[in-house]
Amino acid sequence: MKIHLWGTDFRRSSAEMRKLLALSPETRAQKLQELVAVGFEDLVYLATCNRVEFYTTIPDYFSDSRPLWFKLLSSLGLPEDAFFKGYHLEGKSAVRHLMRVASSLESLVVGESQILGQLKEALQFTQKANLPVHSALERTFHLAFETAKKVRTETSLGEKSVSVVSLGLNQIRESSGTIQQAVVVGRGSTSIAVINWLKKNQPDTPILWVNRNLEVLDQFAEGMGLNKMSLDAFIHSPPEFSHLFTATSSVETLFSQNFFERLSPEKKVIFDFAQPADVGVVELKHVQIFRLEHLQAEAKRNRELRAESVKQAERIIEEALRLHLLQQKETPVIRDFSQIETIFEEELIRAFYLIERDFPAEHHASLKRLAEGIFRKNLHLSREHLRTVLRKVADQGPGSLVV
Repeated sequence: MKIHLWGTDFRRSSAEMRKLLALSPETRAQKLQELVAVGFEDLVYLATCNRVEFYTTIPDYFSDSRPLWFKLLSSLGLPEDAFFKGYHLEGKSAVRHLMRVASSLESLVVGESQILGQLKEALQFTQKANLPVHSALERTFHLAFETAKKVRTETSLGEKSVSVVSLGLNQIRESSGTIQQAVVVGRGSTSIAVINWLKKNQPDTPILWVNRNLEVLDQFAEGMGLNKMSLDAFIHSPPEFSHLFTATSSVETLFSQNFFERLSPEKKVIFDFAQPADVGVVELKHVQIFRLEHLQAEAKRNRELRAESVKQAERIIEEALRLHLLQQKETPVIRDFSQIETIFEEELIRAFYLIERDFPAEHHASLKRLAEGIFRKNLHLSREHLRTVLRKVADQGPGSLVV
């Protein structure tokens, strides 16, 4: 059996395309059954916000799985050329890719830990839905899980954040206090990341979303249960807050010392993720500011540390892959040989006995070396007692053995 996969991710396709490939939880089992029916031996489906992948096994090493992937895409309402907006891997490349995905080396944020759990859930879902999973594919997934755990244990890949937003939010996580009232200024990806973090980690904190244009917030604010306010209104009549997160594209300073002097003397924690800065020079004891340039310096140091961790992780993956491939080669030999062990040993000895009788003595040494080479190439030196037989014949000569 050979592992094949087709998938696409944030590097190769749009969110719209990945949405077409997404299978809803309610219909996923039935849809996967329909996809398997087009000709797959088995199928494991992985979907995250940044990637969609399908894993399968092919019975032999010579079959082309592309026609199956074309049928799969067609069943999901995509044209054949969508195939080329993804990646198709097989054999060793597919196994390596799965281990890299599990170890988060292929993630949008390298080192994030969620992907390993998502892979485990993908395999568990397939098994619980009684969908076919070949033992070779299941073993490959477990190999990826074990390798990812080793990467997580032996490297510091996920310990240091390289995102300035994550670094800023870590400051809150490490502090003992809670966020009483939060204000998020701006509509960009940074602001949305902050809101999502707050909703997950501080679910009881009231959030005020501030932006110049309130209309662009409508489709998001109501679904998230957020209050909203225009930027002008907030600057002129700011409500009380304990934490302010700002990340706008303004070329001018939005919040000066005068702005903070109009607030109560209660402690204020400010995270300025904007470039250029949204917050000017503020010299007030009760206002603590975390600025982008400070976070960027720490992020740079962390990127350097992470680069070394990535190299360590890649070495771990390559070693795991090497051992896996050796095991794949040796296991069938060991299993099959055990069934014909006695016959094989007798025939090996008989072959060397015939060398002495049928060939001139000057050819014996070269023929023995040739036989040793054939043995190593085809049996991979997988059984010590086989090597012993070969050495016995080579050292003592076939005439010394009883046939």
